Amino acid sequence: MRVIELDTKMLPMLEAMEMASREMVILRLADMAFVLARVDDFEAEVELLRNNQEFMAYLRELSQAKSTISLKDLRKKLGLEQRQISIAA
Repeated sequence: MRVIELDTKMLPMLEAMEMASREMVILRLADMAFVLARVDDFEAEVELLRNNQEFMAYLRELSQAKSTISLKDLRKKLGLEQRQISIAA
């Protein structure tokens, strides 16, 4: 990780992006800080989902679900018979 104080040095954006392709770059200016880092498609998708209020509400709803169903009840509900396995001696 590299920290660059913009109060003391101006940095061209292309140069900053080149640095960020190798390591994460923190750009500081006065009391603000920004992160410049290379991302791949998965990381970008994670960040988009993390900021999606509807998706996060859905995950909260799922986490609140308390009911479960046993395998026996599921088989009964689906009309599946439990198979008997016999082992011949």
